[in-house]
This record gives sequence, C-alpha cells and structure tokens, in this order.
Amino acid sequence: MSRFITISLLLLVFFFGGMSYGSFEKDRITVHPNKEEPIIEQQEIMESTPVSSETYSAQNGENLIHKTASFFEKIVTTAYEIVINILYAIANLFFD
Repeated sequence: MSRFITISLLLLVFFFGGMSYGSFEKDRITVHPNKEEPIIEQQEIMESTPVSSETYSAQNGENLIHKTASFFEKIVTTAYEIVINILYAIANLFFD
C-alpha cells in the first residue's frame, strides 16, 4: 500500500513539474510577428493573402491541447487535495 502511495505521489510531482516547465517554455519561445510594411511600386501594389486556414487549424489544435491539459490538471489537483486532506485527518487522529 505504501509503495502505491509513493509511486502515485512521485507521478504527481513529475506531472506538475512537467506542466510548470512547459508553461515556462511556452512563454520563453513565443515568436513575435514582425510588422511588415506594404511594398508600394510605381504602377501596382502587391498584397499578399494570409493563409488563415493553416493558422486557424494550428491555433485550434493548440487550444484543444490546452483545454485537455487544463481538464487533467483539475482532476489531478482535486485528487491530490483529497489525498492530502485524508492524510491530514489521519495525522490529526494521532496528535490530537
């Protein structure tokens, strides 16, 4: 039983460590788009059409990943708090 609890707590530590590392990495690697000025020629103006479908699909997929990670984070956090409260209650039985 203690082996299961130890392994579970270690997995929780690694999970939260990975989540915090990933959130810091995302902030560090953000790419800021350069503002491009339109190229104006004497006879014609060249305009480029943005490829919005690829950008939207990448943002949509990223949003799905973040929602899923947030959902799992809530589940693990709630389970962790329940386990900690139970252990706290058991400790109170011995020390009160």
